[in-house]
Amino acid sequence: MKLKLLIVLALILLSGIFEVVKTEIRYVSKTSSSTPPYTSWQTAADSIQKCINICKDGDTVVVANSKYKETLWIDKAILLLGSSIDSTIIDGTGLEARPDDGYTGITVNIKSDVRIENLKIIGKGIFEYIATSVVRAYNYPLKIKYCNISNAFEGVTFSHRSGTAENLFIQNVTNPIEFTCKGDTSYFNINNNLIIMDGDHLNGISNDLGGHAIIHNNVVVSLSHRRSGITADYYIRSADIRNNLITGFQFSSLIFSAIGDSVSINNNIASYTVNIDAFGIELGNGNKVSIRNNIVEENPNGLVIWNGKSNSDYNIYWGNKRNIWLFAKYGLHDIKKDPMFVKDTIPTGDMTFDLHLQKYSPAIDAGDPSILDKDGSRSDIGMYGGPYGESYTYQDLAPKPPANLTARVESNVIFLKWLKSTEADFGYYKVYRDTIPDFIYDSTKAISKTADTLFAEAIPGKGKTYYYKVTAFDKTNHQSPASEEVSVVITGVDKPKLMANDYMLYQNYPNPFNPSTTISYRLKERGKVILSVYDIQGKIVTQLINRLQESGYYEVEFSPDKMPNKTASGLYVFFFSVTDLKGKPVFTDMKKSIYL
Repeated sequence: MKLKLLIVLALILLSGIFEVVKTEIRYVSKTSSSTPPYTSWQTAADSIQKCINICKDGDTVVVANSKYKETLWIDKAILLLGSSIDSTIIDGTGLEARPDDGYTGITVNIKSDVRIENLKIIGKGIFEYIATSVVRAYNYPLKIKYCNISNAFEGVTFSHRSGTAENLFIQNVTNPIEFTCKGDTSYFNINNNLIIMDGDHLNGISNDLGGHAIIHNNVVVSLSHRRSGITADYYIRSADIRNNLITGFQFSSLIFSAIGDSVSINNNIASYTVNIDAFGIELGNGNKVSIRNNIVEENPNGLVIWNGKSNSDYNIYWGNKRNIWLFAKYGLHDIKKDPMFVKDTIPTGDMTFDLHLQKYSPAIDAGDPSILDKDGSRSDIGMYGGPYGESYTYQDLAPKPPANLTARVESNVIFLKWLKSTEADFGYYKVYRDTIPDFIYDSTKAISKTADTLFAEAIPGKGKTYYYKVTAFDKTNHQSPASEEVSVVITGVDKPKLMANDYMLYQNYPNPFNPSTTISYRLKERGKVILSVYDIQGKIVTQLINRLQESGYYEVEFSPDKMPNKTASGLYVFFFSVTDLKGKPVFTDMKKSIYL
């Protein structure tokens, strides 16, 4: 009898346990009957919040493709799963957001241990006096993956508890990802996110106070050149920063002010900061920071350490006005050479750049020997090296076109000069001449082969205009596209006239084109450059450049098939304008091109 009683009691207890852990899959769809408990597509709820309200901890809510105009308050430990990152949309646009009630500005408010995946979540907008948020978790852990986040002051905010943000596409957000921790008990994983920032934004990925962070494989781009990229402005306990691209920011790509235990900064690219005193990597104190295998390029200052020791080595510095400053020191194995990216253009929102390494890059197998690539070989320097990088085939590409070709005439001799090619596998140059503009350069027009960047020849004849181009060859005889064209008018009476314009927008090449074309231009002096693309109806398609640039020769690529919106074939216009530092227009021009 006692044994039977014990068995019955055990069964009762077990049934209670199973009842506690039993979970449901519930459904949301605009085209169903909306009948509780929403456990089939036929009876799915017509509102996400309506479904959440009857959930228990452990439930999964699956949402069908549609637009759901609502604010969510998630106070159950659930998985919220959309059907598509593009077509399952939570849209907060136009919903209530009051300055006297911060909760009204949040589109998805997290009040339990929640996971969110496969959704497009649109915030309530960006307002002057309302701190709107797309997703905010205050005092609760959150894991959010594979989502499109947009249209708010804050993108994803983690406050005081651990959090994961992975495989997110974030745009049109002032403060994309922010995490804070009152103590040092929270852990944050910020990985594989694409963050495109424009307008008057704040920092890209920011830590305000404490915690431990893993920040890997993110692309963080500022189009409007504001604030900084990845930051810990006050204090962080520990951080592992690897394989990120951080580019285009106003002040610093990476900045860490105070560190508790340690910070590792490995295999990142920190580039194109714009302020006169901006930095690629900025450290308040270098004592607890290891900096390895990074490419720091095209910044006013590469690495600055305000206090402490420098623990930096196996990095590449290239194109910075000053590579190191204050307490920063070169490592024994640092390299000051062109990293040789596949497509070394200023990173923009259309993602036409390609920062994989070419075959003869000095960054290949040149990283810290204690760090290995995915294939087990010594690590490459840059964002695709190391254990969190990629295994890929190095392309053997032609050199870039010789830049800044100029001409001068002295004592009946024409002198040409251009900038030296920077590729590690550079071989020699060829100089071409013709008497017609925009000539096709081939062997019949070649007049010299040289390894020097200065060419001189006696004036071939008077009463003519001579046009010149230069190409570069590598050691395996890959030939670059031609430089810009310069011309000299020999009148026979007056002093020869140079026709190389101080400011110039050159015709794109190739033209017509598919899938991409290169637009080149020259600046006489430092100025604000705007290069925009318009369609045949006069509508702007994209803005390729909008920034201050130094004098010199530049190239930018336009690839219509990589635009966010589908771009039709046809005629396009490139509009180019330059204003000086006082805001006065100094040059405008436009070119037409055909996209096939």
